[in-house]
Amino acid sequence: MEVFMKKYQFVHSGDYVKILLHKIPEKPGVAAKILSIIARENINILTIKHTVHSKEKGEFAFTVKAEDADETIDLMKKNLKDIGAKDLTVRRDLALVFIWGDEIKNLGEFASDVLRAFSQYNVEFDSLSLAIEGITCIVPNDQFNSAMHAFNKMFVDEPIISPI
Repeated sequence: MEVFMKKYQFVHSGDYVKILLHKIPEKPGVAAKILSIIARENINILTIKHTVHSKEKGEFAFTVKAEDADETIDLMKKNLKDIGAKDLTVRRDLALVFIWGDEIKNLGEFASDVLRAFSQYNVEFDSLSLAIEGITCIVPNDQFNSAMHAFNKMFVDEPIISPI
């Protein structure tokens, strides 16, 4: 079955940074506390990912624009104890690709096709998320052009046919 996207648009840009808080407490209100600290400084967050590792601890990752990264990292370091996180790590030099369209028929199939296209061009991705309106991919900056080439091939040159 072919994934049809007759009307689609790309938004893409580079220079994003992912901040990952390790071993945060797994209890209500922790994510709100993290986001409130950042929001008070008028820093915009692009993506959020929360991973539960056990009943007690998890990880909380988010991306910000590179221009806001140092301020955000300092904020998180100052508030690690209050948040209850053990430490943090940072991944710099990330790019974002967001694709949306009116006629994505099946998001799971669409994501599968995107990942297949990435694999054909050896593109690694940091994260990928689906929403009703499209897909968001975070890739290393140095693989951004390959990711865009894969998308162009997928949508323009050679539609990828899902084996399902």
